Amino acid sequence: MTSQGFLREFISPDGAAAIVVEDDGRVAYGYWLDAKGSIGGDVWLYNRGPAPEQPEWTNREGAPYANPAAFVDEAVAFSRPSSAACLTVEWRGQGSGQIGEIFVAGVLLARLTNGSKPGWSRLAAKDGPLALRLTE
Repeated sequence: MTSQGFLREFISPDGAAAIVVEDDGRVAYGYWLDAKGSIGGDVWLYNRGPAPEQPEWTNREGAPYANPAAFVDEAVAFSRPSSAACLTVEWRGQGSGQIGEIFVAGVLLARLTNGSKPGWSRLAAKDGPLALRLTE
């Protein structure tokens, strides 16, 4: 299953950071950008289609990678966003302690901070190279 995909940027209230959500129609990621636009954190958000059985990260040219089945919690009730309008980001803290939380239709999906590589995703079944398990 693929869609057209989308890209949306959310700037922190102090302008010191931004979170960019990129859905390429196959897989979606969130990226933490510092004030200079450098990526300081990233997190896998969801796969658009079935999770592959084998990890894709062995092929560096295949990025961004879909998270493999062993790392995806299929039991979590989740509707993939139909557009960027379904997304919001809430910012907590300030300066180097700032946290960005990504919501889809009002439901917390992921958390990012500067330096979180990877960040936390509600759809992660266990900690892996693309996302850590978000439990709250």
